[in-house]
Amino acid sequence: SNTIQVDIVSAEKALFSGRAESVVATAIYGEIGILPNHAPLLAELKPGEVRVNLGDKTEIFYISGGMLEVQPDCITVLADTGLRAKDI
Repeated sequence: SNTIQVDIVSAEKALFSGRAESVVATAIYGEIGILPNHAPLLAELKPGEVRVNLGDKTEIFYISGGMLEVQPDCITVLADTGLRAKDI
């Protein structure tokens, strides 16, 4: 399957690092979905969910806001603060 490296980090710690099929997050102008080979992008994120589709399951994170950076080979979410849904 076609995957892309995804890293989600907050000021406190790394929340996720791995290969994923897609990422969905809420930017200030609406929800965006990122697939492998997406054009480079820098977007400000609103508080809410970041969903990481791993194919067989989806990991959900809640962030207080932050930035989303897309490069050809990786997606980075820089969260102000963040939690894994399963840790709440």
